[in-house]
Amino acid sequence: MAKNDALLLDGIIDDRIENNTPSNRRDEAFEYLAFEQILKSYDLSGEEIAYGSIDGRNDGGIDGFFIFVNGHLLTDVESFSWPKSGALLEIWVITCKHHDTFKQAPLDNMVASLSELFDLSIAADHFKGDYSDEVIKLRENLKYAYRKLSPRLSGFNIQYVYASRGDTAQIGGAIASRSDQLINITKDAFGACKVEFNFIGSTELVNLHRKTPNFSLELPFTEVLSSGERYVLLANLADYYGFVSDEGSLRRYLFDSNVRDFMGLNRVNEDIKNTLEDDESPDFWCLNNGVTILATSASLVGDCIKLEDIQIVNGLQTTESIFRYFEAGGKDKKNRSVLIKVIVSQNDDVRDSIIRATNNQTDVEMASLHATDKIQRDIEDIFERSDYFYERRKNFHNNIGNPSAKVVTPLYIASGYVSLVLKSPQKASNLRSRFMRSDEAYNTVFSEKIPLSVYPVIAAVLKKTDLVLEDSRPNRGSGGERFLKRWRQVVSFITVSKLLGSYDFSVVELSKLDIETYTYEEVKATWDFIYLRRSEDIIYKNLKNKSYYVELCQEAAVEFSISDVARVEKANNFNASGPATVHRYRAEKLIVDLEFARKVDSLLPPQPWKPGVHRKITKALGCSNKEYFQSVQMLIDEGIRNKQVDGVVYDGEGNVIIFDPERVDPNTLELLDS
Repeated sequence: MAKNDALLLDGIIDDRIENNTPSNRRDEAFEYLAFEQILKSYDLSGEEIAYGSIDGRNDGGIDGFFIFVNGHLLTDVESFSWPKSGALLEIWVITCKHHDTFKQAPLDNMVASLSELFDLSIAADHFKGDYSDEVIKLRENLKYAYRKLSPRLSGFNIQYVYASRGDTAQIGGAIASRSDQLINITKDAFGACKVEFNFIGSTELVNLHRKTPNFSLELPFTEVLSSGERYVLLANLADYYGFVSDEGSLRRYLFDSNVRDFMGLNRVNEDIKNTLEDDESPDFWCLNNGVTILATSASLVGDCIKLEDIQIVNGLQTTESIFRYFEAGGKDKKNRSVLIKVIVSQNDDVRDSIIRATNNQTDVEMASLHATDKIQRDIEDIFERSDYFYERRKNFHNNIGNPSAKVVTPLYIASGYVSLVLKSPQKASNLRSRFMRSDEAYNTVFSEKIPLSVYPVIAAVLKKTDLVLEDSRPNRGSGGERFLKRWRQVVSFITVSKLLGSYDFSVVELSKLDIETYTYEEVKATWDFIYLRRSEDIIYKNLKNKSYYVELCQEAAVEFSISDVARVEKANNFNASGPATVHRYRAEKLIVDLEFARKVDSLLPPQPWKPGVHRKITKALGCSNKEYFQSVQMLIDEGIRNKQVDGVVYDGEGNVIIFDPERVDPNTLELLDS
């Protein structure tokens, strides 16, 4: 290691602390930086990095645990788009220590914990070690993914990383031996996996930090047609592979605007793979629709086209198939070509319309296209007048250097809306990305009927709350972003209600809130009130009671003279699990199997489905109502579908995921009269 690399790294961390990324604590800033740089090729958002960060009490010596399927982070097994074949499963297990050297103790902890965590035959309640809920959850996600993908795995990799400020040239023999032991333990647990262990020190982290996404690239071509700033060209497959790859990794950041994930070897991608492997096939471009690239400028220089601000907006399946073929050692003896369209525009509206048009040609979730919605552009515009940046497109602000502490995502804003407008901090604290995938839920939060000015107010309220909570966080083991998610919603809701004198304030009243009155002192008073009554719960994360936040609001109503507490109680009733489903297939004679249930699933629309949907499906399948309802219950019990009662969809813990706004009033949270 160069002598001054540790000093350079400290300077980078100083800058992160100043910007509160992710907090003002040096060890946490180092850890976040390590995750961000080690996993840079996956182009993770801040929320995704926080999801895999499990450092804290009972973490088993593991600070980061990240599961990727075909290059995409697995966070929610129920809503994930699982590939039907050709699946690549990658696990990253990372330990980060803000030490000047590499030490043996962290690896000793990992050896002890992973010996049983990676034994998937051991049930979670039979572990000898004590593990946090976050560790258990991610281990269960791995178990689920490994079992689900086992018939279609094309590759399985496990990467260990130990990151510190130390010198990787000074790794002691005992430490190296421990890393080898971890590799052997893993190979014993997963015979067919590829396992690597890497030490990352100051020099490596500085080098990774200097490596920034390159959106300005040159692409060689063999033929080109142009009209104004529109180009159609043919490029050799090998040249295109070089264009989209960087030292063996796919440049995933070039695909921010492409709404599809790589779906594995489905029928279309299997055809692409077969074409690439067949040297006698017609030229590739004759059989493939090609790729569409958006750029803000383009110029022809000899046999190359130089592009600025590149976004590949269509052709992810083609691109990833080509990348995988060459990365696996494939050759192209016939110098075949891929067809590429290049469209130059600096107009965001034009670019968004092209993204939507090119991605509407196949079956894509409409929720995935929301970044191009007018309402999203409008929100982005109004945030330009505030102190914060709205992340309409993933990692846009990170890539141009805006501080992450000033960036808010749609999910962050949606959680604030659910808490402050729908009066449900309980639901908001557990909000997950699948909430945004429902058009009904999305349209409840992002509606043109809502005053745009409310969104920057929500952002300011949550961010100011986060500052107080960061300063008041009792200890490092309380979990960083997870600690904020548990408490920011109820703290901000009570504080806003204090200022407005009522829990039943309207969205218009919230939009007109003078944010200058939402002071550090006001938030701190709310937190001190909660901490005085709930100190043990805060330290030990004891929040099992689903009425927990309501009880806090009730106590705060007395303490701070806040009226209309019944509004919060009504919102909590909306989050209840609802009446028990009468069709429990395990309680009666089973007349269907999972294969038949999957046929029902293929015909069911996205939830929440409308009344009478069973009639269409029973007619299509020629089955009875009993067979239908047993199948639906089986789908629910298998985690394929969610429980639904009267237009309201619940997760396994009874929390509302989404609801049908045509049947449920989003303001009163009661069923509408039919």
